[in-house]
Formats: sequence, structure tokens, C-alpha cells
Amino acid sequence: MTGRWPSAEEWLARLVGFPTIAGGSNLDLVEHVRDALDQIGIPASLGYDPTGTKADLLFTIGRQDEPGVLLSAHSDVVPVAGQAWTSDPFTLACREDRLVGRGACDMKGFIACVLASVPMMQSAALHWPIHVGISYDEELGCKGAPALLERIRAELHHLPAGCVVGEPTGMRLVDAHKGKGGWRCTITGRSGHSALTHQGVNAVIAAAELIQHIQGMHQGFRRNGPFVDGFEPDHTTASVGRIEGGGQLNIIPEGCEFAFEFRTVPGERPEQWLARVIEHAERQMLPGMRAIAAEADITFSELISYPGLAPAPGSPFRRMVEDLAEPGAAGKVAYGTDGGVIASAGIPTLVCGPGQMSVAHKPDEYVSKGQLDRCLRFLEGLASASTRQEPLLAD
Repeated sequence: MTGRWPSAEEWLARLVGFPTIAGGSNLDLVEHVRDALDQIGIPASLGYDPTGTKADLLFTIGRQDEPGVLLSAHSDVVPVAGQAWTSDPFTLACREDRLVGRGACDMKGFIACVLASVPMMQSAALHWPIHVGISYDEELGCKGAPALLERIRAELHHLPAGCVVGEPTGMRLVDAHKGKGGWRCTITGRSGHSALTHQGVNAVIAAAELIQHIQGMHQGFRRNGPFVDGFEPDHTTASVGRIEGGGQLNIIPEGCEFAFEFRTVPGERPEQWLARVIEHAERQMLPGMRAIAAEADITFSELISYPGLAPAPGSPFRRMVEDLAEPGAAGKVAYGTDGGVIASAGIPTLVCGPGQMSVAHKPDEYVSKGQLDRCLRFLEGLASASTRQEPLLAD
């Protein structure tokens, strides 16, 4: 890149200008970043998805003969359709201390800080490397993270000794988040005249029964736990988000679909609760439905799945991040991150980044200049820890 390297705010303006809506292409963004890094002598590789329309990006600063630290981010953002923005969501707007734009908070602000810090890291005498991985389709359920993780395993000389996921936490440390599984339930009944209900199987009524069962499970989680301090709420949850079925009032509905999810605390898996739903459907519902209509059925298809993140054990890496982050005890969050996928490879993973999740996904999403400055200091401290040869692994 000719001329002066962009600042964090300038990088953020560039990144926001790429409308990388989850599910769509992010190639313009990652190719722009790759080309900029190439001009200052840092090779970055792209890993394309099977469609060739999106890619993750991976690069390393420093030598690779030691395990280093991975900085993880996602390039995709949620849609803006139907939201009442007061300015173009894909043109960064400065409003006093606020930098407004889609993804400014979640999580292009972190990427901007990392990219702005590259020359600083490049000129430092790093003892252990700093790796940067940028995924796609995190907002669809961390769908791009497994492919990035496979490249990390294949292309880095050592697995990272730790990972910092830069999701917006106000630069406070978060060490755990819930896992999530979401499914579509499709119910097939038998239609008929609504005056002859005994001759049909009402798929909407069957869906209502199964939804009531799921809600009963949710109430059981509220009553019985297990409870994990720090989460809000402090237990596993169940929720139904969408239902569609039926047509004309005087026709027994033949079909109905609904989508539901479980968000689980560490130590539990969404699939174990799905099994309970399937068991209820197969044992308590289908026999009666098929006594009337042999074709009746209840099926399930996965919509989304990602693992939770459990607290990383005490280690030099964790203590270093604790020292660099805002002071205070580590928090826990209900939303998910790519961190659960990365931690599944045995990489200790923590979450810490600029901005507040409370403004993410909303109209006029923003990150403050103060938060970007705080993140830049965090990254400078990380590089300094490497130059001081601070250990990452326990002896």
C-alpha cells in the first residue's frame, strides 16, 4: 500500500463500506485486506467456501517457531432491511464520539484496530507470533469457523497457545458463553373439512402441543437448573421463534412448521434436549396421529448449531489477557461466538473487544472512539508482552 497506513478509524470506514451481509459474499472485504497486507510484506491467505463466493482470511505477524496468540473476528454483519437508520448504514458516520455504521460494533471495530496495529506489531521484536483469523457467516451460527479452524490446524506450525475473540465486551474479559442448537420442526397431518375434525389430523394443533412441551421444558430449566452464576439468565433456555401453518378457516391444516432453539449452559448440549423433544413426538403424539392418518409425520432439520465456551483454565495466557483487559471479574454471556468452535480444538479462548453488544444488530449501531483507543492499547500491550518474552504456556 502506497502512502500512510490507515488509522483504526480509517480502516473502520473502509470495512463498513463493504456490505458483507451474512450469507452473502465477503470477497471484496477480505481481498482488499489481503492486498493491503501484501503491500507491506505480510502474506495473507484466503480459504474459500465450496461456492467460491466467500472466504476466511489468515495471516501471521512474527516467526512461527513458538506457539502464539490468535486474534479472531468475523467479517459478516446482520441485515439492515426494515431498520430505521438515520444515515446510510454502509457509510461510516462520525457523531461526536460515536462512529455509526453496520458492523461498527459487531465486529468490524475490532478488525479495524487489529489492522491499524499491524505496522506496530510488524516492527516489534516479537518472541511469539500473533495470528489473525477472520471468518465468514458467524451471524448464521458460526458456520464459517470450522473451515477457518481446519486451516489453522493445517497451516500454522503450532496451534496457538490462546485465542482472543474480539466480540464487543466493552474491553472487559468474557470467559464463557452458551451453546446453541436450532431446528425446524415439520408436521404433516391430513386435511379435510373442519366440520369433520375426527377424519383429519390438524397439523397446527399438533404443533401447538409440541410447542407446549418445549415451553414446559423451558419452565423446568427455570425451576431446576442447573444454574451457572454469571449468565443472564443463569440456566439453559428454550424458545420458539417462528410458526407457519394452515390456510382457510374451514379446512383442517395438513401442514405446519415451526422453528425452536435451546441455548445451553456449559456442561450441557442442545442435542440432548432435542432428543427429549423427538422422544415426546414419537411416543406421545405420532401413534395417535397415525391411527387416523398413516401418512402423518413429525420431522426435524437442523438450522443452526455451535458449541458453548467454557472458562479457560488458569494459565500464563489467561493472566496476560486479564492484565490487559478492563479490570474486573470475567463475565459470561448468552450470545454465541466463534470462540466455542476454536476452543473445541483445545485452544484456550477468551472474548474481549471494543463496543457494547447492547447496540449491535440495531439501527445506528456504533462503536465509540474511546473504545477503539482502548482496544489499540490492548493490542499494543499484547505485542509488548511478546517482545518481553512473557510465557503463554504453563511450565
